[in-house]
Amino acid sequence: MGQKTLIIAYGNRDREDDGAGWHILNKLADQVGLETPQYPGEQVSTPDSSLTLLYLFQLLPEMADDISDYQELIFIDAHNSPGLPELVFEEVIPDQTHSAFTHHMSPGEFLAIAHVLGKKIPAAWMLSVRGYSFRFTQSLSTKTTGLVAQAFSRVLTHLTLTV
Repeated sequence: MGQKTLIIAYGNRDREDDGAGWHILNKLADQVGLETPQYPGEQVSTPDSSLTLLYLFQLLPEMADDISDYQELIFIDAHNSPGLPELVFEEVIPDQTHSAFTHHMSPGEFLAIAHVLGKKIPAAWMLSVRGYSFRFTQSLSTKTTGLVAQAFSRVLTHLTLTV
């Protein structure tokens, strides 16, 4: 079997731009003819299992045990930092720097847990989109809507080059 890629989009899609990851996942699912995961923990895969799409509210430490079956892992989330570019796509390496938020785990921490468990660490990437508004709605702000379209193109280009 060829390369297997897991894409994990996380955030609360009921909190406007926090759901940017889910909106990107939705576009990817449409592109490859899959149903979009609707609920946290739900995942879908292509018939050949080369691509799996997973939706979560947040990264969970216990999932670190499951990533060694994949050759590539792409995390998708929103950020609200004015100090970061509006669209970030960068490699992720295991990192044991802990978040100041007890309910938030970074992709680097997630990979570090897998490493401690003795699991094979796949090539990993973080795609992050700037969120501007976090009200209680499933729609995105105008600015983030444009960034989601750009992020979708970026991840699609990456997948085309690596598959």
